[in-house]
Amino acid sequence: MVAIIKCRDNEDEYLEFLEDLHQSRRYEWEWSFTRPRDLWSKGRHLLLITSMGTNGRFEVTRVGKSVRRRGARDQDQQLRVTHVRRLRRPLPLAELFDGLTAAQRRHLVEEGHQSKGTGEAIRTLLLRLRPELTEAVQLIEGAIESWDFGDSRAAQEVALQRDATLAVARMAGMQASQLAEWDPPAEELYDDTVPPLFLDMVGAAHHPDELLDPPEPRPQDPSAPSSRMSDQSALEDHLVMHDTRAMHGWLSAETNHVAWRRFQEHDRTLLVANANRTPAEQALGCDIIFYNVTRHSLVLVQYKKLDAERGGFYYPNSDRNLAKELKRMRSLDRYAAMQASHADEQRLDPSPSWIKLCHPRSVLPHTTEMIHGMYFSRRQFESLCDDARLKDGQGGALRFGYKNVPTYLDNTLFTRLVETGQIGTTGTSTDLVRQQVIRSFRGQRNLVLATLSGKEPPQAARNAQRRQTR
Repeated sequence: MVAIIKCRDNEDEYLEFLEDLHQSRRYEWEWSFTRPRDLWSKGRHLLLITSMGTNGRFEVTRVGKSVRRRGARDQDQQLRVTHVRRLRRPLPLAELFDGLTAAQRRHLVEEGHQSKGTGEAIRTLLLRLRPELTEAVQLIEGAIESWDFGDSRAAQEVALQRDATLAVARMAGMQASQLAEWDPPAEELYDDTVPPLFLDMVGAAHHPDELLDPPEPRPQDPSAPSSRMSDQSALEDHLVMHDTRAMHGWLSAETNHVAWRRFQEHDRTLLVANANRTPAEQALGCDIIFYNVTRHSLVLVQYKKLDAERGGFYYPNSDRNLAKELKRMRSLDRYAAMQASHADEQRLDPSPSWIKLCHPRSVLPHTTEMIHGMYFSRRQFESLCDDARLKDGQGGALRFGYKNVPTYLDNTLFTRLVETGQIGTTGTSTDLVRQQVIRSFRGQRNLVLATLSGKEPPQAARNAQRRQTR
C-alpha cells in the first residue's frame, strides 16, 4: 500500500532536526504525527513525505514506512513513521501526478492512503522518475512484512542470533540497513536440528561500503571442503590483521556451521560471524563476543529470555544453567581486571560480562528493530539478585521484569556506550577472546562473534557521510 503525507507548519523542520540528531549517531529514528482518521483507515504503507518547496508547491522530499498506532483520540489517528530516507533530488508532487491516467486520478487522495491501483501507479512513477530510490523502496517494503514463527524453539534461536547480529553492528557504530533485507526460511524448522544461521538469510550488498558476502574462490586458490567454512580461505584477503584471521581456526575447530559477513565504513572493518552446532531443543541461548581490535577491548553479552506466559519475568532460581554461567563470567571479569593497567583507557565499567534479558517473540519484523530488553553488568545482576524489591513473586520468588527492576540499560544506551568506549575491557589479548569462543560452544550456546578493526573516522568524514544521506 502507498500513502502520501503533506508536512504541516514546523513538521519539516522537525524532520530535519531528527535527521541531524540521529544520523550523527547513525541510528534509525522514528517520527509520530496525527491526521484525520478517515484518511488512514488501513495499516502499513510505503509513505511519500512531501514538503512545501520554494515555489509554494509540495514536493516529495522523503520516503518511509508508516504504521498506525493505538490510542488515537476523537477523530484523529496517530501514525508512526520509520525507515525514513531523504531524496537527493526532491520530486514535485504535480510532476508525479501528471503521469497518472484519468481513471487513477479519480481515485487519487492528495493526502492519505491510496487505493491499490492508484498506489501501484504512483510507486511505478516514483521509481521511473527517481530510479535511485529503488533500493530504499525495496527496503521499506521488505520491512512491512513480518515473519510469524509461532512457538518454534528453533525460530526463537534464529531471533536471538538476529538480535545479537544487529547489536554488534550498533556497537561498532555502523549502519545496519542491509540486515533488514533478510529472507525467513521457507521450510518448517524442527527443534531437534541445528537452527539455520541468520546471516545465511541476509542477501549480498550492492555497494562496496555495505554488507558483503564472502567473495567467490579464485581459480588459483586451493580446493577446499564443501562446508560453509570452505569459503573462508578466499576471505583472507579482506582481513586486516593476524589476530582476526586466527578466529577462522577457532570456529572451524568447533563447528563447520558458520556464516560470515563484512561491514566497511571509512577505514574500519567489522567482521561478523554467526555460528552454532547445537539442536534448538538443547541450546542454552546466545552469546555475543565483540572484540575491538584497535582498543584491545572485549564485551561479552549473554542472552536470557523473559517468560511471557508468566507476566514477562525471568526467574533466576529456575535457571539450572545460571550458576555455571555466572561462574564463567566471574572468571572472565577477574582475568580482565588482572590484565588492566593504569596506562590503559579509562572506562565507566571495564568488566566484559553483561546479561541481556529480552522478551521472547513469535513475530520478527523485516527491519533493523532489535528485541526490547534490559542489560545488566554481571555485578549489577548479582547485586539485584539480593535486592528485596525483586523478591515479589509468588512466595517471595526472585524475578526480573520491567515492573520491578529499578534500573537497567536499554538497547540504544548499551550499544552507544560500547561504541564510544565507555564500557568493555582494556588490554585484552586475542588469546582471551579465543578462550571465550570455545567456552560458548562448550556451553551449548549459539554465538555471534564480531571483530572491529581500524581507526575511528575523523569528524570531517562523519559530516560528509551525513551530507550524503541528505
